[in-house]
Order: sequence, then C-alpha cells, then structure tokens
Amino acid sequence: MYRISRLLVPLVALGAVAVLFMLIMPVGARGNERLPLESIGRDQYVFGRDGVIDRAVNGNVQVYGGNVFVQAPIEGDLLVVGGDVTVRAPGRVKGNVIHAGGNVHGTELVGGRVYSMATLEGAAATIQKTAVVVSLLFVWFVGAVIVTLMSGGDVRYSSGELRISALHCFALGLVALTSFVLTAIVLSYLVPYLIGIPLLAALAVFAILTKIYGMIAVFHAVGTLIAGVKTRNQLASRKWLRGDLAMVVIGVLILGAVRLIPVVGAMVWALASIFGVGTALATKFGRREPWFLSWRAQEV
Repeated sequence: MYRISRLLVPLVALGAVAVLFMLIMPVGARGNERLPLESIGRDQYVFGRDGVIDRAVNGNVQVYGGNVFVQAPIEGDLLVVGGDVTVRAPGRVKGNVIHAGGNVHGTELVGGRVYSMATLEGAAATIQKTAVVVSLLFVWFVGAVIVTLMSGGDVRYSSGELRISALHCFALGLVALTSFVLTAIVLSYLVPYLIGIPLLAALAVFAILTKIYGMIAVFHAVGTLIAGVKTRNQLASRKWLRGDLAMVVIGVLILGAVRLIPVVGAMVWALASIFGVGTALATKFGRREPWFLSWRAQEV
C-alpha cells in the first residue's frame, strides 16, 4: 500500500501531461491541405500553414506564414502575416483585419477596418495588442513585489517546496483546478441561488487568491533557478541579485518575456498556473501548517 501511494502522484502527473499533450498536439497527418486552427483560450493561432475558420470564434485569430480562409464569423480581429486573407459567406470578421505580405479578398464582409501592418495605423494596432499584455504583466509585477515585501519568508518556503516536489505540486494543482470547476458547476446549477451565489463568490475569491500567491511562488522558484541559488545562506551572502524580492523580480521578467511569445507564452503561463495553485495548497500559502489536524498515537 505504501509503494502504491508513493507512485500515485508521479503517475497522476504523467497522465496529466499526456492528456495535455494530446489536447495541444493536432491529430492526424499534415500535408499541404488546409487544416483548421487550434484554439488556445478564446483566441486561435497557426504557424507555417494555411488555416480554415469553419466555426465561430469568440475572440481574435492570428496566422503567421500561411493563408487563412474565413468561412465562419470571427468576433474579434484577424491578424495575418505572410499570407492572403479570403472571407466568404457565411464567414465574417466583425473586428479589424490587419495583414502583412498578402492580399485581402472579401473586404465587404469585414465589419471593422482593413489595413496593412506597414502603415502607421496597422503598426499602432499591433503595438496595442502587445501593450495590453504588457499592462497585465505590470500588474503582476506590482502585486508580486507587494506580496513578497509583506510575506517574503512564506513565498520562499513555497518556492522551495515547488523546487523539491514539483510533480506533487503539479498533480495537486490539476486536482484543485478540476475541483474548482466542478464545484462551480454544482453551485451554479444544483444549489438554490440564495445559497449558491454567495458560495460561488467565495469560491471565486479563494481561487483567485490561490492563483496569485501560487504564481508569485513560481516567480521566486524561476528566479532562484536562474540565479543558481540553492540555500537561504547563498541567497543572503550574494552581493548582487540577493534576497527574495530580487528572485521574484527575475522570475516575473523571465516569465513575462515568455508570455509575449504567441501560443508558447499562453501555454507556459497555463502550466505555471497549475504549478502555482498546487504549490499554494501544498504549503497552505507558506504557513507550514497541515490543512487538517494530524492524528498522533498517544505516548505511554
């Protein structure tokens, strides 16, 4: 029984990785045929091949190095670099179409404006999309600094737990996120509104706080890995890049730079969120206390 319990966490983590891999990777062979885009969140991306929008997209679409054929409505903007754009009914782009190195066909089905990235207007629109992500990263930076200044020791402890038991934190994060979703569904549909709405709000607040603290612990862990710090004494004895705040800042800058990469950045931050939620719950937000009372046999 003890051996099974020891293998449970690694097996669950490996199974979760396999499921994520199957969800992210496309199914089937790829040739020169047009393939549908793959969704990540509300937006869709594709690289190095043609894409077909054959179902409604409640977000933006970005295509790099290929043509795009719009055969269904797109609620947001369409960005195409290095390819042509063809919009055919019942397809429609309700936002703007920004293109570079290609032509646009079916402009009458575009609700917004059509302009090239080479123009000042197109460049401004592209920078605006990046500016939104940078603004969110700045909010993460400020929040991470405040939490680290207030509870640096707790963040350091959680960071150490993540680096020591990464698989355990990952598996616990997957279970926690799944539990959050299932609990939200139960509270939304199976519980009366007068009771379910307050509980649903409390669950949302707890989930948000868990992710915020967990991501800050991930920032600290990434910073210590980049700086090559293994112990607290090494962290305090350095002349440069010393202290918990420096480690968190390094982690924010590294993961922030990765977040600006299309597709890859979203995937990395999704995985970091899973690790962070698991770390926050595994360490009880760095308080080093068990979630439940532990039973001990009475000494005679």
